[in-house]
Amino acid sequence: MSTTTVYTRAHAIKDGELIEADPGIAAEVEFPAPVAMTEAVYADCIAVPDTYRWDTGIRLDDAEREWDLLITASRAIKAAAGSGRPPRLAFSLYRVPVDGHSRDPQRVTLVAEASPGDNGERVITIMRPSEHLPQ
Repeated sequence: MSTTTVYTRAHAIKDGELIEADPGIAAEVEFPAPVAMTEAVYADCIAVPDTYRWDTGIRLDDAEREWDLLITASRAIKAAAGSGRPPRLAFSLYRVPVDGHSRDPQRVTLVAEASPGDNGERVITIMRPSEHLPQ
């Protein structure tokens, strides 16, 4: 007998491939479904490393960066509602890179992809356009 193992969203979150959005922030911005992001999006658009060099003269906070990401994605999703949009919706976000030198926000294009969750519920994953849902 052959057993097939299905790689679930819960597995991807446990493995660190997906990072769940802060539920409080998601609720505050009225995000339309449970949301997670790929590790690459989290590292580039949200995480502020402990070793971040503060010589730029600007303060970066990961909670504020997550709020910016989720409100931008939420607004893009709501703006496209009823348009017959595909399950992958591209949107742009301006964020300050955490390179220790940049002061100016730079534009990054991301996608929000709607899909069924582990129990068939609608979930959204935010990722780079070149990324796909973990399988």
